[in-house]
Amino acid sequence: MKDTQLLLGINKLKTINKKYFYFTGLPRAGNTLLSAILNENPDVHATGHSFLPDVLFAIKNAEQHSLRFQNYPCPTNLKNVYKNIIPNYYSHHDFKYIVERGDWITPYNYNVLQTIAPNQIKIVILVRDILEVIKSYLKLCKDNPNYFYNKIYNSLDHSTLFTGEIETKVDLIMAKGDYVDTMLYSIHQLKKNNLIKNFLLIDYNDLTNNPSKTINKIYNYYGIKTFKHSFTKLQKQQPFYNDSVLGAPMHELKSGPIRKINYDIELPENVINKYKHLNKILYE
Repeated sequence: MKDTQLLLGINKLKTINKKYFYFTGLPRAGNTLLSAILNENPDVHATGHSFLPDVLFAIKNAEQHSLRFQNYPCPTNLKNVYKNIIPNYYSHHDFKYIVERGDWITPYNYNVLQTIAPNQIKIVILVRDILEVIKSYLKLCKDNPNYFYNKIYNSLDHSTLFTGEIETKVDLIMAKGDYVDTMLYSIHQLKKNNLIKNFLLIDYNDLTNNPSKTINKIYNYYGIKTFKHSFTKLQKQQPFYNDSVLGAPMHELKSGPIRKINYDIELPENVINKYKHLNKILYE
């Protein structure tokens, strides 16, 4: 059904008064699940992990560093590009609401979004206990030898390592500038600058244990009329990902009713002590 709607949008190029909302947050915190649930609603198109912030960053970078632009500046032309880039990016999606999963809460990206957003900015931030996030990644490592973190680990000079395999992989997952670290830093900055009140934080446990109440909370925040979801058999509605490039099914949904995923993985005590304090960023 959703595919048919997309094709109709492309062929007929209907013009509707769309609104654009966003969600982001920690990886392994229910991002794909949230997209799949929202996509049951025929008025909503919830995306996979969007490339759009990267596009804007590339344009901004060219504007700031290009000698050609400095030689022949055209700020009005670029303003037109920035103003229309989100509507143009989703012009073929014929839905009332576009809910984009994008990395918009980094300080730089959020500042850019404030200058180009077509309507009031509303961003849902998904969070999850850090140790559970780590276990989820380690489960992917365990089940998928070609997973990119395994490849990074295997490429290391093991004669120089002074930590065990699990701890070394966790350090790679939690490395400075990698995705988990970037999201933690971004949430920390929002709280530090007293901006977090403008966002809606949703915990993975709430999304999986009480999806109906949690989704209605999200609808209320976005200002979207509630919809009766099934909360079962969501696989056909999830965004398409080519996870072969990652070496593991990072965006695969479990069949059946929505439920919390637990991992039979025991973390070394030193790993727990090293990272558990990061939950203060999320829950305090």
